[in-house]
Amino acid sequence: MNATGALILLVGLIVFGASIRGLFNRGRSIVCAAAGILVALGAGLGAWIAWMESNSAIGTAIYLVIVLVGIVAVVRQIKPRQP
Repeated sequence: MNATGALILLVGLIVFGASIRGLFNRGRSIVCAAAGILVALGAGLGAWIAWMESNSAIGTAIYLVIVLVGIVAVVRQIKPRQP
């Protein structure tokens, strides 16, 4: 893996970590919501590619679980909180 691949992997892990943090964060965070959107879009594209290229049900299911993590993180950050 060259430096570009390592940088892409690092950024992807940071974004995925921020969306996971958005699942458990009690406050509202625009960073966690944006990370959730990026994760949902990226994993949705990955699921589509996994299904179209190889008809891999397991690979598609894994990507769809990651899409759900991103969507739930966004919803938890947008939803109004009770005081």
